Amino acid sequence: MKKSMHLGLHEYFTEVNSPADLTEIERGINMRHAEKTYWKQQQEEAVLQEFDGHQGYLYIIDILLKEERYIPFEIDHPDLHILYVLSDNDTVSIYDQQTCAVCQVSGERAVYLYLPPDDYQFYLPKGFTKIFGFYFRASIFRRGNERAYDFIHLLLDAHRQQSNLPLASKDFRIGSKTRHHIETLCENLYPTQLNNDHFISGKILELIDLSRIKILNEDSKINHELHIAQEAQDLLALYIAQDGQSALLKKLEEKLKPTLPTINRFHKTYFGKTLQQLRDDLLLEKACELLRSGMSPKETAYALNYNSPQAFYHFFKKNKGLTPLSYLKTL
Repeated sequence: MKKSMHLGLHEYFTEVNSPADLTEIERGINMRHAEKTYWKQQQEEAVLQEFDGHQGYLYIIDILLKEERYIPFEIDHPDLHILYVLSDNDTVSIYDQQTCAVCQVSGERAVYLYLPPDDYQFYLPKGFTKIFGFYFRASIFRRGNERAYDFIHLLLDAHRQQSNLPLASKDFRIGSKTRHHIETLCENLYPTQLNNDHFISGKILELIDLSRIKILNEDSKINHELHIAQEAQDLLALYIAQDGQSALLKKLEEKLKPTLPTINRFHKTYFGKTLQQLRDDLLLEKACELLRSGMSPKETAYALNYNSPQAFYHFFKKNKGLTPLSYLKTL
Protein backbone atom coordinates (compact mmCIF):
# COMPACT_ATOMS: atom_id res chain seq x y z
CA MET A 1 0.00 0.00 0.00
CA LYS A 2 1.40 3.39 -0.95
CA LYS A 3 2.73 5.40 1.98
CA SER A 4 0.47 8.39 2.51
CA MET A 5 1.26 9.47 6.09
CA HIS A 6 4.52 11.33 6.64
CA LEU A 7 5.55 12.05 10.24
CA GLY A 8 7.65 15.20 10.64
CA LEU A 9 9.99 14.03 13.39
CA HIS A 10 12.82 15.83 11.56
CA GLU A 11 11.25 19.18 12.45
CA TYR A 12 12.09 18.66 16.11
CA PHE A 13 14.55 15.74 16.36
CA THR A 14 17.83 14.90 14.68
CA GLU A 15 18.05 11.45 13.09
CA VAL A 16 20.78 9.22 14.53
CA ASN A 17 22.34 6.09 13.09
CA SER A 18 21.26 3.28 15.40
CA PRO A 19 19.38 2.39 18.58
CA ALA A 20 22.74 2.42 20.39
CA ASP A 21 22.60 6.21 20.17
CA LEU A 22 19.42 6.23 22.26
CA THR A 23 20.03 5.98 26.01
CA GLU A 24 16.76 7.10 27.61
CA ILE A 25 13.82 5.58 25.77
CA GLU A 26 12.11 2.30 26.64
CA ARG A 27 12.43 -0.50 24.11
CA GLY A 28 8.98 -1.67 23.07
CA ILE A 29 7.35 -3.90 20.46
CA ASN A 30 9.67 -4.90 17.64
CA MET A 31 8.01 -4.62 14.24
CA ARG A 32 9.79 -7.32 12.28
CA HIS A 33 11.32 -6.30 8.94
CA ALA A 34 10.01 -2.75 9.38
CA GLU A 35 11.89 0.32 8.25
CA LYS A 36 13.24 1.81 11.48
CA THR A 37 14.51 5.32 12.11
CA TYR A 38 15.95 6.70 15.36
CA TRP A 39 15.67 10.26 16.58
CA LYS A 40 17.22 12.32 19.38
CA GLN A 41 17.13 15.88 20.74
CA GLN A 42 19.17 16.10 23.94
CA GLN A 43 17.34 13.79 26.41
CA GLU A 44 14.24 13.47 24.24
CA GLU A 45 14.19 10.45 21.94
CA ALA A 46 11.95 8.67 19.44
CA VAL A 47 11.81 5.48 17.39
CA LEU A 48 9.64 5.17 14.29
CA GLN A 49 8.90 1.75 12.73
CA GLU A 50 6.97 1.48 9.45
CA PHE A 51 5.87 -1.50 7.38
CA ASP A 52 4.25 -1.37 3.96
CA GLY A 53 1.69 -4.15 3.39
CA HIS A 54 -0.66 -4.56 0.44
CA GLN A 55 -3.80 -4.19 2.60
CA GLY A 56 -2.46 -1.73 5.13
CA TYR A 57 0.45 0.50 6.13
CA LEU A 58 1.53 -0.15 9.73
CA TYR A 59 3.59 2.01 12.07
CA ILE A 60 4.75 2.23 15.70
CA ILE A 61 5.91 5.44 17.35
CA ASP A 62 7.83 5.24 20.63
CA ILE A 63 8.62 8.69 21.96
CA LEU A 64 10.05 10.09 25.20
CA LEU A 65 9.50 13.80 25.87
CA LYS A 66 10.56 16.09 28.69
CA GLU A 67 7.76 18.52 27.82
CA GLU A 68 4.54 18.24 25.82
CA ARG A 69 5.16 18.66 22.08
CA TYR A 70 3.32 19.12 18.83
CA ILE A 71 4.72 16.82 16.14
CA PRO A 72 3.50 17.59 12.59
CA PHE A 73 2.48 14.99 10.04
CA GLU A 74 1.17 15.16 6.51
CA ILE A 75 -1.54 13.09 4.82
CA ASP A 76 -1.41 13.02 1.02
CA HIS A 77 -4.14 10.44 0.29
CA PRO A 78 -7.55 9.98 1.97
CA ASP A 79 -7.53 6.75 3.97
CA LEU A 80 -9.18 5.12 6.96
CA HIS A 81 -6.91 4.91 10.02
CA ILE A 82 -6.95 3.21 13.40
CA LEU A 83 -4.88 4.83 16.15
CA TYR A 84 -4.00 2.85 19.30
CA VAL A 85 -2.44 4.64 22.29
CA LEU A 86 -0.73 1.69 23.95
CA SER A 87 0.86 3.67 26.79
CA ASP A 88 -1.07 4.87 29.84
CA ASN A 89 0.74 8.21 30.07
CA ASP A 90 -1.88 10.79 29.09
CA THR A 91 -4.16 11.95 26.29
CA VAL A 92 -2.89 12.03 22.69
CA SER A 93 -4.65 14.48 20.38
CA ILE A 94 -4.68 15.16 16.64
CA TYR A 95 -5.29 18.67 15.31
CA ASP A 96 -5.86 19.76 11.74
CA GLN A 97 -4.24 22.75 10.01
CA GLN A 98 -6.86 25.09 11.52
CA THR A 99 -5.91 23.77 15.01
CA CYS A 100 -9.32 22.12 15.38
CA ALA A 101 -9.24 18.91 17.39
CA VAL A 102 -9.88 15.87 15.18
CA CYS A 103 -9.70 13.45 18.12
CA GLN A 104 -8.49 13.09 21.69
CA VAL A 105 -7.50 9.60 22.81
CA SER A 106 -6.70 8.69 26.40
CA GLY A 107 -4.03 6.17 27.30
CA GLU A 108 -4.88 2.53 26.55
CA ARG A 109 -7.70 3.51 24.20
CA ALA A 110 -8.07 3.63 20.41
CA VAL A 111 -10.06 5.42 17.72
CA TYR A 112 -10.94 5.15 14.00
CA LEU A 113 -10.18 8.13 11.77
CA TYR A 114 -10.93 9.34 8.28
CA LEU A 115 -8.13 11.73 7.30
CA PRO A 116 -8.25 13.59 3.97
CA PRO A 117 -5.08 15.16 2.52
CA ASP A 118 -3.93 17.97 4.82
CA ASP A 119 -1.30 18.96 7.37
CA TYR A 120 -1.97 17.74 10.91
CA GLN A 121 -0.30 17.70 14.29
CA PHE A 122 0.04 15.10 17.02
CA TYR A 123 -0.18 16.59 20.50
CA LEU A 124 1.98 14.31 22.65
CA PRO A 125 2.18 14.62 26.44
CA LYS A 126 5.28 14.79 28.60
CA GLY A 127 6.77 11.38 29.36
CA PHE A 128 6.77 8.14 27.38
CA THR A 129 4.12 7.53 24.72
CA LYS A 130 3.66 4.47 22.51
CA ILE A 131 1.38 4.63 19.49
CA PHE A 132 0.51 1.80 17.12
CA GLY A 133 -1.50 2.63 14.05
CA PHE A 134 -2.35 1.55 10.56
CA TYR A 135 -4.29 2.88 7.63
CA PHE A 136 -6.03 0.47 5.32
CA ARG A 137 -7.99 0.07 2.12
CA ALA A 138 -11.61 1.04 2.73
CA SER A 139 -12.57 -1.43 -0.01
CA ILE A 140 -12.55 -4.20 2.62
CA PHE A 141 -15.92 -2.71 3.58
CA ARG A 142 -17.84 -3.35 0.39
CA ARG A 143 -21.33 -1.92 0.37
CA GLY A 144 -23.51 -4.09 2.57
CA ASN A 145 -20.90 -5.90 4.64
CA GLU A 146 -20.26 -2.88 6.87
CA ARG A 147 -23.70 -3.08 8.53
CA ALA A 148 -22.33 -4.54 11.76
CA TYR A 149 -19.80 -1.71 12.05
CA ASP A 150 -22.18 1.21 12.55
CA PHE A 151 -19.59 3.14 14.56
CA ILE A 152 -17.64 3.84 11.36
CA HIS A 153 -20.51 4.35 8.90
CA LEU A 154 -19.95 8.11 8.84
CA LEU A 155 -16.24 7.59 8.18
CA LEU A 156 -16.98 5.20 5.31
CA ASP A 157 -19.45 7.66 3.80
CA ALA A 158 -16.87 10.45 4.07
CA HIS A 159 -14.27 8.27 2.35
CA ARG A 160 -16.64 7.28 -0.47
CA GLN A 161 -17.50 10.93 -1.03
CA GLN A 162 -13.83 11.97 -0.68
CA SER A 163 -14.87 14.53 1.91
CA ASN A 164 -12.44 17.33 2.87
CA LEU A 165 -13.41 17.10 6.54
CA PRO A 166 -11.57 14.73 8.92
CA LEU A 167 -13.73 12.55 11.16
CA ALA A 168 -13.21 10.36 14.23
CA SER A 169 -15.27 7.51 15.65
CA LYS A 170 -16.05 7.00 19.32
CA ASP A 171 -12.98 5.73 21.13
CA PHE A 172 -12.73 2.31 22.76
CA ARG A 173 -10.62 0.49 25.33
CA ILE A 174 -7.57 -1.57 24.43
CA GLY A 175 -7.65 -4.91 26.26
CA SER A 176 -5.08 -7.67 26.66
CA LYS A 177 -6.51 -9.59 23.69
CA THR A 178 -6.10 -6.55 21.42
CA ARG A 179 -2.51 -6.08 22.63
CA HIS A 180 -1.77 -9.74 21.90
CA HIS A 181 -3.09 -9.39 18.32
CA ILE A 182 -0.99 -6.25 17.78
CA GLU A 183 2.17 -7.93 19.08
CA THR A 184 1.52 -11.07 17.01
CA LEU A 185 0.99 -8.97 13.90
CA CYS A 186 4.15 -6.91 14.41
CA GLU A 187 6.39 -9.83 15.30
CA ASN A 188 5.43 -11.98 12.28
CA LEU A 189 5.87 -9.67 9.30
CA TYR A 190 7.74 -11.13 6.32
CA PRO A 191 7.82 -8.83 3.28
CA THR A 192 9.13 -11.43 0.85
CA GLN A 193 6.70 -14.25 1.63
CA LEU A 194 3.70 -14.73 -0.65
CA ASN A 195 1.29 -15.40 2.21
CA ASN A 196 2.33 -12.31 4.20
CA ASP A 197 -0.36 -10.07 2.73
CA HIS A 198 -2.97 -12.68 3.62
CA PHE A 199 -1.58 -12.77 7.19
CA ILE A 200 -1.64 -8.95 7.49
CA SER A 201 -5.16 -8.58 6.10
CA GLY A 202 -6.38 -11.38 8.39
CA LYS A 203 -4.90 -9.70 11.47
CA ILE A 204 -6.26 -6.30 10.46
CA LEU A 205 -9.74 -7.80 10.11
CA GLU A 206 -9.37 -9.45 13.52
CA LEU A 207 -8.40 -6.13 15.11
CA ILE A 208 -11.34 -4.38 13.44
CA ASP A 209 -13.71 -7.07 14.71
CA LEU A 210 -12.23 -6.86 18.21
CA SER A 211 -12.85 -3.12 18.22
CA ARG A 212 -16.49 -3.73 17.22
CA ILE A 213 -16.91 -6.05 20.22
CA LYS A 214 -15.19 -3.54 22.55
CA ILE A 215 -17.48 -0.71 21.45
CA LEU A 216 -20.59 -2.89 21.76
CA ASN A 217 -19.58 -3.95 25.27
CA GLU A 218 -18.84 -0.38 26.33
CA ASP A 219 -22.14 0.85 24.87
CA SER A 220 -24.00 -1.91 26.74
CA LYS A 221 -22.21 -1.00 29.96
CA ILE A 222 -22.97 2.70 29.52
CA ASN A 223 -26.62 1.97 28.75
CA HIS A 224 -26.89 -0.20 31.88
CA GLU A 225 -25.21 2.36 34.14
CA LEU A 226 -27.22 5.25 32.70
CA HIS A 227 -30.44 3.29 33.17
CA ILE A 228 -29.57 2.71 36.85
CA ALA A 229 -28.81 6.43 37.33
CA GLN A 230 -32.09 7.47 35.70
CA GLU A 231 -34.06 4.94 37.76
CA ALA A 232 -32.43 6.36 40.90
CA GLN A 233 -33.65 9.85 39.94
CA ASP A 234 -37.21 8.68 39.36
CA LEU A 235 -37.37 6.63 42.56
CA LEU A 236 -35.89 9.39 44.71
CA ALA A 237 -38.42 11.88 43.34
CA LEU A 238 -41.21 9.47 44.37
CA TYR A 239 -39.70 8.97 47.83
CA ILE A 240 -39.43 12.75 48.38
CA ALA A 241 -43.02 13.27 47.24
CA GLN A 242 -44.19 10.56 49.66
CA ASP A 243 -41.89 10.94 52.68
CA GLY A 244 -40.36 14.43 52.38
CA GLN A 245 -37.13 14.79 54.31
CA SER A 246 -37.61 11.29 55.78
CA ALA A 247 -36.81 9.75 52.39
CA LEU A 248 -33.75 7.50 52.70
CA LEU A 249 -31.15 7.04 49.97
CA LYS A 250 -30.57 3.53 51.31
CA LYS A 251 -33.96 2.46 49.91
CA LEU A 252 -32.49 2.75 46.40
CA GLU A 253 -30.37 -0.35 47.05
CA GLU A 254 -33.49 -2.46 47.66
CA LYS A 255 -35.01 -1.51 44.31
CA LEU A 256 -31.97 -1.20 42.04
CA LYS A 257 -29.73 -3.95 43.51
CA PRO A 258 -26.28 -2.29 43.09
CA THR A 259 -24.83 -0.92 46.33
CA LEU A 260 -25.53 2.70 47.21
CA PRO A 261 -21.90 3.78 46.50
CA THR A 262 -22.18 2.18 43.04
CA ILE A 263 -25.50 3.90 42.28
CA ASN A 264 -24.00 7.17 43.54
CA ARG A 265 -20.97 6.74 41.25
CA PHE A 266 -23.18 6.08 38.22
CA HIS A 267 -25.28 9.16 38.95
CA LYS A 268 -22.24 11.37 39.49
CA THR A 269 -20.72 10.11 36.22
CA TYR A 270 -23.76 10.72 34.02
CA PHE A 271 -25.49 13.64 35.75
CA GLY A 272 -22.64 15.46 37.48
CA LYS A 273 -24.03 15.39 41.02
CA THR A 274 -24.18 12.99 43.96
CA LEU A 275 -27.38 11.37 45.18
CA GLN A 276 -27.27 13.58 48.28
CA GLN A 277 -27.15 16.67 46.06
CA LEU A 278 -30.05 15.27 44.03
CA ARG A 279 -32.01 14.59 47.24
CA ASP A 280 -31.48 18.18 48.43
CA ASP A 281 -32.51 19.57 45.02
CA LEU A 282 -35.70 17.48 44.95
CA LEU A 283 -36.57 18.36 48.53
CA LEU A 284 -36.05 22.06 47.86
CA GLU A 285 -38.17 21.84 44.71
CA LYS A 286 -40.97 20.15 46.69
CA ALA A 287 -40.75 22.80 49.42
CA CYS A 288 -41.05 25.62 46.88
CA GLU A 289 -44.01 23.88 45.29
CA LEU A 290 -45.83 23.67 48.64
CA LEU A 291 -45.07 27.30 49.48
CA ARG A 292 -46.37 28.41 46.09
CA SER A 293 -49.56 26.43 46.69
CA GLY A 294 -50.39 28.67 49.65
CA MET A 295 -48.95 26.73 52.59
CA SER A 296 -47.22 28.68 55.31
CA PRO A 297 -43.55 27.92 56.09
CA LYS A 298 -44.61 26.12 59.27
CA GLU A 299 -47.19 24.00 57.44
CA THR A 300 -44.63 23.21 54.74
CA ALA A 301 -42.12 22.07 57.36
CA TYR A 302 -44.54 19.55 58.84
CA ALA A 303 -45.77 18.46 55.40
CA LEU A 304 -42.17 17.54 54.59
CA ASN A 305 -41.82 15.58 57.85
CA TYR A 306 -39.41 17.94 59.59
CA ASN A 307 -39.37 17.61 63.38
CA SER A 308 -39.37 21.36 63.79
CA PRO A 309 -39.96 24.40 61.57
CA GLN A 310 -36.49 25.67 62.50
CA ALA A 311 -34.81 22.61 60.91
CA PHE A 312 -36.76 23.28 57.70
CA TYR A 313 -35.91 27.01 57.74
CA HIS A 314 -32.21 26.16 58.10
CA PHE A 315 -32.34 23.69 55.17
CA PHE A 316 -34.24 26.14 52.97
CA LYS A 317 -31.93 29.10 53.66
CA LYS A 318 -28.81 26.95 53.08
CA ASN A 319 -30.00 25.64 49.70
CA LYS A 320 -32.10 28.53 48.38
CA GLY A 321 -30.19 31.48 49.80
CA LEU A 322 -33.47 32.90 51.15
CA THR A 323 -35.64 32.24 54.17
CA PRO A 324 -39.04 30.73 53.38
CA LEU A 325 -40.71 34.06 54.24
CA SER A 326 -38.32 35.97 51.92
CA TYR A 327 -39.06 33.47 49.18
CA LEU A 328 -42.81 34.00 49.60
CA LYS A 329 -42.33 37.74 49.20
CA THR A 330 -40.67 37.19 45.80
CA LEU A 331 -43.69 35.34 44.41
